[in-house]
Amino acid sequence: MKRIIAALALCLALSGCVPSSSANKQTDEQGRVSGTFTGTGQGKQGEIKVDVMIDHNQIQHIEILSHNEIPGFDTAMVQMSDEILSKNSLQVEAVSGATYTSKGFLEAVQDALDQAGIREDQLGWSDEENEEQEIECDVLIVGGGGAGFAAAIEALTQSDDEVTIVEKMSFGGGNTRMSGGEFAAPGNWVQLQEGIDNDSPELFYEDLMKGGKNLGNPELVRILADNALSNAEWLRDTVGVQYRDHQSWYGGHTVARTLWPVGDGPQYVETLIRKAESLGVNVEYNTRAERFLQDETGRVIGVEATRGGRPLRFYARKGVILTTGGFGANVEMRMQYDTHWNKLDASIPTTNSPAITGDGLRMAEAIGANLVGMEYIQLYPVNNPATGNYYFLDYARLTANALLVNKEGLRFVDEKETRDNLSEAALNQTGAMIYELIEQSVVDEMQLDETIEAEVQRCYDQGVLAMGTLDECAAFFDIPVKTLKATVDRYNQYAEAGRDPDFGRTDQLQPLGEGPYMMFSAVVSVHHTMGGVQIDPDARVIDTEGHPIPGLYAAGEVTGGIHGANRLGSCSIPDTVTFGRIAARSALAMK
Repeated sequence: MKRIIAALALCLALSGCVPSSSANKQTDEQGRVSGTFTGTGQGKQGEIKVDVMIDHNQIQHIEILSHNEIPGFDTAMVQMSDEILSKNSLQVEAVSGATYTSKGFLEAVQDALDQAGIREDQLGWSDEENEEQEIECDVLIVGGGGAGFAAAIEALTQSDDEVTIVEKMSFGGGNTRMSGGEFAAPGNWVQLQEGIDNDSPELFYEDLMKGGKNLGNPELVRILADNALSNAEWLRDTVGVQYRDHQSWYGGHTVARTLWPVGDGPQYVETLIRKAESLGVNVEYNTRAERFLQDETGRVIGVEATRGGRPLRFYARKGVILTTGGFGANVEMRMQYDTHWNKLDASIPTTNSPAITGDGLRMAEAIGANLVGMEYIQLYPVNNPATGNYYFLDYARLTANALLVNKEGLRFVDEKETRDNLSEAALNQTGAMIYELIEQSVVDEMQLDETIEAEVQRCYDQGVLAMGTLDECAAFFDIPVKTLKATVDRYNQYAEAGRDPDFGRTDQLQPLGEGPYMMFSAVVSVHHTMGGVQIDPDARVIDTEGHPIPGLYAAGEVTGGIHGANRLGSCSIPDTVTFGRIAARSALAMK
């Protein structure tokens, strides 16, 4: 219940719709303060207002009540809140690219502490409470996202062992919670219902290798391709994930093979969490792992962590599984490793959770883990300019018919291209801004007004979406209407002829109707980091000399070498489940 309350509180805080709470200041016999206190600070765009919940001089929760910062910069405040809660201290660094927002947020939290009458040096546990606490289990999982919970479920269904997850946020899910939860699986049941009988693990393997520019580790890619279907069935039959009777297609896949869970990523993650909890997993939220513990032989036996500034040690009798995700929300790491885009500074937003900052990679590197493919950073091409997050509206382009145009009203790419090619093309347009055009029949067919009504309304409010005639859409975004009409006419002629000589589009090459239309602006965001720790087929982490690090396993986006230079859409979840389950079995067997 505490996890659910914390998750709900953070989600509400992000929306800025929760009224300020108030509580009388309470002081115990040792002079420690409890209560909820409101503070304000000056951000770049105006006042930032927060509520800080304190329990016996421990900061328990920070709620962002209101702010006028540029949309998307609230993620910097969430990231800093996470660090403050972990350390129980305001001694945290400003988020790169959001300096004024960071300073204003810290001012607001400090103001709340002033209202409580607590100095910085008074935050913390008593001397007795501050003694390092030790917690033992059989399998320790560092990171409570999709890979971590998949590993936990596998371990708990295969044994009676004790399994603990350490998660630095106040709720689980990581990037998986923010995704659509799509799962590519060749030969799946929806394919068969739709008469798609020409798919196979071999074809999936070939698509994965080609999509990754043949830089993926063939052995690991083969494992992913061969196990995708059985893992999709495991999610459905053992975990309880529900899937729509709808098959999706993504760029780079030869056929439509993607399953789509009911409720997308959020419901998918909650299903995993509920299953793991029913099996008895112990989840330690608001707990930041900081370094691995090793015995005299070099075997990884646990982690050092902090929660509320209190030191903790977690020991694993059998193995430690690293599932902390990539580094898409860490601007410094992006700039350190990027050798292709050469522009991944703070001006490029991210679709990632603020928690995805490469912590686990740094921990693993510190004990000799080999990092591979770190230079391969995937961008997503169609994201909300107000937040940096991807549009669910973009499923119209992915699964139906839509056009992408630039500020001049011209097409510039095959709309069905892979993410890397689409992103590169988008970055080369005026202002790196592009626009997606959807005709009303597609809106109706996909029931966009109903299925994602909240997103449509939010986009209207943010000024990134227009609906109406081509004249009205073009005027809203200041695009030359004559050029836009000529572009649509030209495309429709190609569609009628069944051939696109400009960009070679073949998939769903269909004419756009007469409208009305939905049009929204979009920017490129950092989406996925293909690089990470090297693993072998048993999900064991490999060191720089090519040997497994005893006791340490890894799964999910924290690993490298699987997707090569580019990850195909809907292949992240199969990756997390496949290697999460393998890592669990390896840890149980102490391979």
